[in-house]
Amino acid sequence: MSKKKWLQEKVFVDEYGRPYNLSDVPMTYMTRSESFKKQSFDKKKINELYNKDQNTIIIDGC
Repeated sequence: MSKKKWLQEKVFVDEYGRPYNLSDVPMTYMTRSESFKKQSFDKKKINELYNKDQNTIIIDGC
């Protein structure tokens, strides 16, 4: 998947763009790009997450 398309994917996060957790903060959907902006991620961190996501192997049935 291209990085541009990856950044436009909708993710389920809290109002501050953080991943799902058990806090009292309401959850919502937003693009990865919006989530990263809310968390003040720099380009280096975004590239690191993108590369990690692209290298993740999903084994069928696990």
